Amino acid sequence: MVDLTKYSVPMLYSRSKNPEYKKSIIEKSVSLLSFLKREGLIKNEPFDADGNLDMTFVLSQSDLAPDGLELFKKAIPAWLGKLDRGLAASDVSYLEKALRKIRSL
Repeated sequence: MVDLTKYSVPMLYSRSKNPEYKKSIIEKSVSLLSFLKREGLIKNEPFDADGNLDMTFVLSQSDLAPDGLELFKKAIPAWLGKLDRGLAASDVSYLEKALRKIRSL
């Protein structure tokens, strides 16, 4: 089985030299990865000992719990779209609702 990359901080961060873009990637990544970690959906640690985002962090399919993989199928792309339309990166309520729905099945 191919172990697909589901989220790559270095790849996203390197897409633009624009400081605002880079800041938004860090904010999105911190919110998403904090949520996934808090909910026990990822195996690897996305933050360093000081609590800062690990800028080399890559999340592979094998690093996700089954519920986390389900989130990546629909909810996370939709949440990222909402962020592009103005939702604050810190607002993970959409992800929380989607996870409750997944866990209730």
